[in-house]
Amino acid sequence: MNTKIVFLIFFSLNVLFSCKSNQQIDDGIGYTEYINTQELDKSVVDKFPNGQERAVLYTEKNSIRAFPVKEVHYYENGKVQIEGTLKNKRRHGIWTFYHDNGKVWSTGEFRMGKSIGVFKIYNKEGQIKIKSYYKNNKKIKEDYFINGKLSKSVDLDKHKIN
Repeated sequence: MNTKIVFLIFFSLNVLFSCKSNQQIDDGIGYTEYINTQELDKSVVDKFPNGQERAVLYTEKNSIRAFPVKEVHYYENGKVQIEGTLKNKRRHGIWTFYHDNGKVWSTGEFRMGKSIGVFKIYNKEGQIKIKSYYKNNKKIKEDYFINGKLSKSVDLDKHKIN
């Protein structure tokens, strides 16, 4: 009977810890929360001819998985060009693209490499130009702006211009 109790305790603890570990890996929590890159290992994957970083991948420290969880690309002037998070080597979470002057060019959200939700494109002065809406990786609507004000809306599902 003691053997059965020891086995049940061991089995229960094993199930408990394995479920917790799988849940942390599969639920995506943390993949979009890597703002502080000090929590990650940095790997420079490309450089400009002057030796300055062009592309950097970050992986979780002490992780048995070697998949990158964050990607950053730079302009030659040192400013960030693109940054976003990854899950299973695919874009996952918010991605931001920048003009070479450092202002945001575009923002959008990805889920396992597919576009979802609202994507926004801005001019070099920071005014919104286009707002696109995605559902199931398909663009369904687009709004166009002039001087920051809505000028035209196109419903791509119905091919109507408002």
